[in-house]
Amino acid sequence: MKRWSLLLWGIAVAASTSCMAQGHGQVPAGPVALTVHLPDPAQKILYVHEVMPVRPGPLTLYYPKYIPGDHSPDGPISAIMGLQITAGGKRIDWHRDDVDMFTFHLTVPAGADRIDIRFQFPDPSRITPQLMDLTWDHVVLYQAAYPTRLQIYQPTLIIPADWRHASALTTEKNTDGRITFKPVPLNTLVDSPVIAGKYFREVDLTPTGSSVHRALDMVGDDAAALGISEAKIAGYRRLIEQAQALFHAHHYDDYHLLLVLSDYTSHGGLEHHQSSDDRARGGARMFADADHFMLDGSLLPHEYTHSWNGKFLRPMNLWQPDFERPEQARMLWMYEGLTVYLGDILTVRSGLWSADTWRQAVAYRAADMAHQTGRAWRPLIDTTVAAQLLYDSPNAWANWSRQVDFYREGQLLWLAVDTKIRILSHDRHSIDDFAQRFFSVDDGSFITHTYTFDDIVSALNAVQPYDWAGFLHQWLDGVGEQVPLLSGIEASGWQLAYTDKPSRYQNALENVGEGELSIGGVNAMFSVGLFLDRDGKIQDVLWNGPAFKAGLAPGMKLIAINGHQYSTRVLRDEIARAQQNRKPLLMLAQGDGATEIHPVNYDGGLKYPHLIRMPGKTDYLDRILATKPAGHEAPKGVGD
Repeated sequence: MKRWSLLLWGIAVAASTSCMAQGHGQVPAGPVALTVHLPDPAQKILYVHEVMPVRPGPLTLYYPKYIPGDHSPDGPISAIMGLQITAGGKRIDWHRDDVDMFTFHLTVPAGADRIDIRFQFPDPSRITPQLMDLTWDHVVLYQAAYPTRLQIYQPTLIIPADWRHASALTTEKNTDGRITFKPVPLNTLVDSPVIAGKYFREVDLTPTGSSVHRALDMVGDDAAALGISEAKIAGYRRLIEQAQALFHAHHYDDYHLLLVLSDYTSHGGLEHHQSSDDRARGGARMFADADHFMLDGSLLPHEYTHSWNGKFLRPMNLWQPDFERPEQARMLWMYEGLTVYLGDILTVRSGLWSADTWRQAVAYRAADMAHQTGRAWRPLIDTTVAAQLLYDSPNAWANWSRQVDFYREGQLLWLAVDTKIRILSHDRHSIDDFAQRFFSVDDGSFITHTYTFDDIVSALNAVQPYDWAGFLHQWLDGVGEQVPLLSGIEASGWQLAYTDKPSRYQNALENVGEGELSIGGVNAMFSVGLFLDRDGKIQDVLWNGPAFKAGLAPGMKLIAINGHQYSTRVLRDEIARAQQNRKPLLMLAQGDGATEIHPVNYDGGLKYPHLIRMPGKTDYLDRILATKPAGHEAPKGVGD
């Protein structure tokens, strides 16, 4: 790959250090002592105390706004309570910036060389009476005058004495639940979450003969939640080996897959350089139920892949010298889209998914993207540029407005890249060669590098010459039929087809979980053009689809169909019956106090997506998903 963007990164760091040395600022005194206390887990409130070395005079403090991996200015500033700043025991007046709500201004009195900052942070989505998932960016203020990589923090966490913890941070001392970690730059602190809980288990995943430690660390609602089978442990061990075989490098001193298994926390994942922060959407049942695990199976491989793509190597404008300056998300089709593609491949290569499960997931996502009607007006690139707006966009009319489609369409894009390389090279090269070439630089180091669009094109051309710039721009800038959405699937020897039977993957999406743990709803977008929750409330309506033309809209609730009280079974039975009798579906819907019958003209039957083989064509998917021989490994390296 080109080294120009890496050189620019080095120049930028050198320039910032040089400016400080020339009187434009000094390296801040430190370290900042940061103590976070959880005295009563049932109350779910973190008590924060910072002792910050400072100099007398005006001082500006930031609360982290743009968190790497969130791709939006979503630091939870509104949750901070009880902020008090003192020096020598005397209160210092502070005021929030009139424009930037994440900024605080104060004046340090003469003679003071440090300030005490105290506040509380309630975190009900990450704390239960049995466990916690701490992300440090929620509980820190930092100085505005210096890059965050130069601000050193020594964190201490106080938790119940009978809890155990895990983190990429190095523990310096642990006495009865008071855990002091070694000092680190603020960048590293924010990138190093901690999980802790009464029910804790660590599983060693370190490959035989390796000096680089890897672990699966779990906390759960109870001991049963941690009951992972030996077969799944073997799968996670193979994940480490298959990632090494793919990238031929690692970029961490050691790595912790941090996993929360709870029915009472939020669910999702966030990438970090030397750890992940994963909260299973299957909750405490992730390992106990096969369908739960199928839906969660690619979560850890996805976040682990981000250690290379997104953390070690990052789009240039997604790297900033602090957490205040805006991140530019234009290249999330690479950052997230390629990670979905490679992470799901690693899920299969490690044995955590079968190849058939991968095909079911891709079929569902491809059908979903084919029914994103907003592709007619909104190009993929705009979903990345506008990511910070789209992450919290409503489900209503989502198919027409588009959401963060760079995950799903990005996977299809990179499948198309992979198959194009294989076909052009007569199967001598593949996306694996690109991954090795792009991500294996500086093996053992976890100093962040950046890249540009031209770097991607250059690396692709080094693997297989082609008009990759034109190829990528067609996907990124095109709308509607200009984008060959299913070309990668078809080039792989498969095609998207619909039958009247759902795949196990779609069944799980719609049916796994109960109450707040419920994952999905009823997806009839591929037929009548409706997405409903389990109670019949309409979440989305296919733009210009049959239900749309009948006047149905998000927010309405289906009461009955053809005189039968609504249920998921009734919906499916009546769709199937309409294919035989060719009569409209009479949908009785209620909304805003009005109840009305909406005749839906649709007789195409039930439609569920699947991938089926194309006769006479090479099965490239079989080769793409095949396990690779174990890769080599360098020793521990150098970090930020």
